[in-house]
Amino acid sequence: MIRFRAAGRQRPDFTDKVVLITGASTGIGRATAIAFREAGARVALAARSTEALETLARRLGGPKAASPLTVDVSDPQQCQRMVEQTIAEFGSLDVLINNAGMLVSGKFEHLQPGDMERQFAVNYFGVVYCTRAALPHLKQSRGAIVNIASVAGFFGLPTSGAYSASKAALISLGQTLYVELKPYGIGVVTVCPYFTSGAKLAEKGILREGGLHRSRRRQRAPGTQTTEQVAEAILRAAYERPRLVVLSPFGRLAWRLNRFAPWLTDALLTKIKN
Repeated sequence: MIRFRAAGRQRPDFTDKVVLITGASTGIGRATAIAFREAGARVALAARSTEALETLARRLGGPKAASPLTVDVSDPQQCQRMVEQTIAEFGSLDVLINNAGMLVSGKFEHLQPGDMERQFAVNYFGVVYCTRAALPHLKQSRGAIVNIASVAGFFGLPTSGAYSASKAALISLGQTLYVELKPYGIGVVTVCPYFTSGAKLAEKGILREGGLHRSRRRQRAPGTQTTEQVAEAILRAAYERPRLVVLSPFGRLAWRLNRFAPWLTDALLTKIKN
């Protein structure tokens, strides 16, 4: 794990590299697309919202610099087509950012049939499908895969158990891929953001009874980061290729507490109420 201190550090150069970003229409994905384009990359922008992608693509320089690709990552055929379109547009693929995600929020007893399946279809299997489709091209470029997980993947977050479980699975998959793909020169990084303002997960989520995301009394968590801060961390992670990046001092504290004092984590989590 590494920590990022942007001040005084030269920004990574991705000139003429091709970067495919899922979930690029809003939040972290959108900020990440802007960061990579500013670093010189050509970007393939993937999400379900065609209009938002086209608007962003125009802002980032048009067809030669940014290509909008409408895709639902829970469909393996669409993921395969997305990668093929990226290669057709730009000729290669250097970095895959698996950022697309959604949120199922609610107490376990109130989740409906299909909620957990949908959570994993997007947050976990979407990564599987995109990575599988991109792998032959990343072998050629000796490129990088950056999976966007969450600090919530380190422990079972009350009222967001489905989300935490999907991110825990992604963290585990990332470690496996890090080892298996290293001989091919492919770097695999798992980035775990802490609470992020502007991420808009709840706006495209499934919100059930008991979920904190339905409460009007939610407060901004201490240490909350902006999407731009997370995007800069993702940019550097793709360049430096550590195995794991846990963002914000609060995120690292939560991660360490659950590793070394899980009883304390349990006590703190029991205080979470609607």
